[in-house]
Amino acid sequence: MAFTVVWLLIGFSVTQDSAYKIVNYKAKTIIYYPCDEKVILLDSAIVNYGELTVSADSIEYEISKKKLRAYKNVRFTTATDIIYGQALFYNVATKKGHMVNAETKLENGIVRGKNVWLVKAKTFHIRDGYYTTCDHEPPHYYFYSPKSKVLVDNTAFAQPVVLKIFGIPCAMAPFWFFPVSRQRKSGLLPFKFGQSKSEGRYAKGIAYYLVLNDYSDITFSCDILEKKGIQPKIELIYLVTPLASGQMFLSYIRELDSKRERYSINAKHRSIFLLNSELNSYIDFQSDENYLPDYPENRAQWLKKELYSQITLTREIKKIGRFSLRGERKDDFRNRSTNWKLPSFSFNFYRLPLTRTWNLSPGIGYLRTKNTSYLNSFKRIYQTNTWTVRFNLANPHTFLGNFELPINFSFGRVSDYYKDSLIVGYYKLQVSSGFSFTQTILQSLFLSQALDYNQDIIYYKNDSTLLNALLGLNLNFGSNFYRLFGISLGELKNVLHRMTPTININYSPYMANYRYLFYPKFDTPPNTARINFSLNNFLEGKFETTNAKRELATIDFNSSYDFLSRGFAPFNVISDLYWISRPYTQLFTNVNLSFPATGKFNLGHLNLNINTNFNLEFLKKDSTNHLERGFKLNINHYFSTSVEESFLSTNNNMINLTASIIPKGFRIDFTTGINFKERTKVTSYNITIWKDLHCWEAIMEINRFGAIWSYDFKIRIKKIPDVSFSKGMLDFILPF
Repeated sequence: MAFTVVWLLIGFSVTQDSAYKIVNYKAKTIIYYPCDEKVILLDSAIVNYGELTVSADSIEYEISKKKLRAYKNVRFTTATDIIYGQALFYNVATKKGHMVNAETKLENGIVRGKNVWLVKAKTFHIRDGYYTTCDHEPPHYYFYSPKSKVLVDNTAFAQPVVLKIFGIPCAMAPFWFFPVSRQRKSGLLPFKFGQSKSEGRYAKGIAYYLVLNDYSDITFSCDILEKKGIQPKIELIYLVTPLASGQMFLSYIRELDSKRERYSINAKHRSIFLLNSELNSYIDFQSDENYLPDYPENRAQWLKKELYSQITLTREIKKIGRFSLRGERKDDFRNRSTNWKLPSFSFNFYRLPLTRTWNLSPGIGYLRTKNTSYLNSFKRIYQTNTWTVRFNLANPHTFLGNFELPINFSFGRVSDYYKDSLIVGYYKLQVSSGFSFTQTILQSLFLSQALDYNQDIIYYKNDSTLLNALLGLNLNFGSNFYRLFGISLGELKNVLHRMTPTININYSPYMANYRYLFYPKFDTPPNTARINFSLNNFLEGKFETTNAKRELATIDFNSSYDFLSRGFAPFNVISDLYWISRPYTQLFTNVNLSFPATGKFNLGHLNLNINTNFNLEFLKKDSTNHLERGFKLNINHYFSTSVEESFLSTNNNMINLTASIIPKGFRIDFTTGINFKERTKVTSYNITIWKDLHCWEAIMEINRFGAIWSYDFKIRIKKIPDVSFSKGMLDFILPF
């Protein structure tokens, strides 16, 4: 009912100064009584006074008393609103008035009042008024209130409020209030009643909205739950472009039944910080993994089992480099573990030119990690502290092509505690370096060579030392080959085939050591000796009618051979096939074929996965009510099988189907999953039926997931979806 009066007579509050405002009159017949200082306008009468305009069949204006009376087909116009009525009585000097059978249109509906009074500046009283979003006459429904009060640009109050459908009272509230301002204003917000099995009877969303300034606001709210208690909440939003933006949401409850204290904290922040640095943060905490499912704020987060928080401070220092300070926390409820990275520091210098072509990119960093987990209900803490120094020497124009030489030093301490006792503690010094060259010949042949060296020195707290080193050589060869095929098949005109063969050789010799020095031994079997090869194929088609090009298929082959085990790694064939790609129809298939490693290449062992997706869509927009009409269909089929020792085993054979049928006034959505391996093939389904009821809508939903099924039915107002009648609406007044 608050909307009933929010804009009904907004024009009455327009401030005018008669000392300098000129009253203009216009009508087919104008009668002036000089003795009475009265003007009578008949037939298409119009009075204009500043930003205020009144038009009616007839108007009387008393000049000395500044009283205006308008009769029949009254149109009261201000700078922002238009109000219609049958009679208007307005005093320009006192800015008070009265309108009979007034009506105005809002963004979402229509407001009507039998009698409306402007009792003082920006304060209205209305008698026998109602609000509706229905444009029928008479309306299918409306909110009626015999008595209302409006504080313009603030709040509207109504008591009582009755929802009438086809003139029949269906629901009532003893009072109601709404904020009624086109601008942000502080005030109380509406709340709702209801009942659930876990919470009992409740009142949710009892809130006060506070505007702090033009850039921020805060909402204080609470839910009163019969079985759980009182749950206060705070939501803060701010936007100061381009300096800062963010939001924060807090909620807390001490449950009556379990006596547990439970909470959630969710916040985002971005700002320009000290010395023109940039601060970004995201915080996500909750007391336990079931807090969101028990007190749902966002249904999409019900299954969330991990929480992640981070804060990052970065600073660009002109002509020197970039500084970064970072902290992270990750909570994994499934593994009962918490991971900290605090602090994580790095400073990367910009490239320092050494000569005309050589440059150096140094950097320094520090990282402290802490992992807390529970094994058999006992706490385990694993901690690391690591300093890192980095150098990268580069020259993009050597005679062998692009050259890079990274050099990294790191020194750290590792501690592993279990049951508060130190299990393992050691210091670790790590040195890594290497170089790489890349070349491109004739824009089609590309080569690269890389040599990597890593050495670890681990000193345990029991005075023992462990040395380890790894030397790796990588050689890559690849090329691109193109061929155009003049294929004429339907609309297909030409096919471009691009083939990219690639060979990679990876060799790591056995490393022997003399004290702290390591050297490769080539008379000893190496640690790694492998050749990897791949063949990538890309097919693109050109079509005659549209002269358009689109991707037809990609087919990739890859495998490797290990010289140590003298066997092939899995031989894989990965293919994406685009059968149909039109605006309304798409058909796509992904095929993944793999021959597992068996020591020898063996066609008797294979895994096959086929994923096919078909999408058909034909929708038209109804320009009258902007609703879609037509249908949509999506079918996804996933099939996987394996063959071992000539035995065929089907692992998965599933279809997921989603369909929408949208005739006039209806929408039927259907989703189902079918598993052909299960005894009960239909594993889940969802059916939603929507019916247009002009200003209302009816929604019926049936769900099944495994052995669990549920249904819901509600009728609600389209433009006010919070006002609804559902299957459980009577639970609040009926006994359990």
